[in-house]
Amino acid sequence: MKHRYSIYIIFILSLIPVGFQACSKTQPISPASFRVLTLNVSPQQLQVGQEVNITAEVANTGGLPGNFDQPLLVNGKQADISTVTIQPGYSKSVAYKFTPAQPGEYTVQLGERRVSFKATGLMEKEVELKYDNGQPRDALWAGNNGGFLVCFDPSYRPFNLKMVRICGGVYGTAWEGKSFDLMLLDSDMKSIIRDETYAVARFPVRSAFPYQDPVWVDFTIPSVTFNDKFYVYLYTSMGKHHGIHVGVDDSSVNNQTSFLAQGRPPAVAIVEPWTQYPLTIWYSDITKINWMIRARGTALVPE
Repeated sequence: MKHRYSIYIIFILSLIPVGFQACSKTQPISPASFRVLTLNVSPQQLQVGQEVNITAEVANTGGLPGNFDQPLLVNGKQADISTVTIQPGYSKSVAYKFTPAQPGEYTVQLGERRVSFKATGLMEKEVELKYDNGQPRDALWAGNNGGFLVCFDPSYRPFNLKMVRICGGVYGTAWEGKSFDLMLLDSDMKSIIRDETYAVARFPVRSAFPYQDPVWVDFTIPSVTFNDKFYVYLYTSMGKHHGIHVGVDDSSVNNQTSFLAQGRPPAVAIVEPWTQYPLTIWYSDITKINWMIRARGTALVPE
C-alpha cells in the first residue's frame, strides 16, 4: 500500500514542471506602430516667403515605445522631418515648418493624411491710405497755432509714401503771402524728414464766404518708406477764418485716426475740437471726425 502511494506522489510531482512551463508561455509584444490622427496647416493662405506652420497628432498603436521620424512631404517631396518618442497607447503633437518659394497650391502629406494651402505672389501696386468717404460735410480751420493730424497704419508693409492728398481751400482774408508746413511724423510723432513749406495759395481760393466745397490738391514729396504707422501733419498756423480750411466728413463712429493738434515737433499736442469749435456743432465731437487727408504710395501686395 505504501509503495502504491509513493508511485502516485512521484507521478504528481512529475507533472508540476509541465504546469509551470504552460503558465510561463505569454503572447509576444507587438513593436511600436504609428498612426497620424490629425494634420493641420496654419495659415492656409499666405504670401510667398512666409513660413507656414504644420502640426500633426501622432499615436503609437503598438505595444512598445518607439521613435516617430516619418518625413513630411510637400507636393510629393520631403520638406521637413521631426523625431519624437511616443509611448504605447499615447499620442504626441509633432511640429514642422515650410516656406514656399513660388506661388501656387501646395499639398502636405504625412502618413495617410493630406491637407492643402495656397501661396500667393507679391506685386508692387499703388496704394492709397484713407479714412474719409470722399464727401465733405464741411471745411474747418485748425485753430490758432494749430493743424490737422492724421495717423496712417498701412495694411501692407513696407509702404513707400510718395504723395499726400488734401481736400481743402482758402477762405477768408489776410492769408496773402502766408505759408503752411506739411510734416511727416513717425509713430512717436517725431519728424522724419525736413518739413516742406508751401504757399497758402497752393490751395485754390474759394472766396471769403459763403461756404464752398473744398477740392483735392496733391503734394508730391520725397519717397519715404514706413514699416509702422506714421502721421501726416498739416500745420496751418493761421488765425480763425483766415487761410486753409480742410474738408471733414462725418462717416466715422469711433474716430481713432484724425486729430486736431497744435504746435510743432517735438512739441505737437493733440487738442479737443470742442476747445476750438462750438459745442452745438457736430464736429466738436472728435469721434465723428475724418479729416480729408490721404497718403498715396506703393507697396507689395498679393497678386
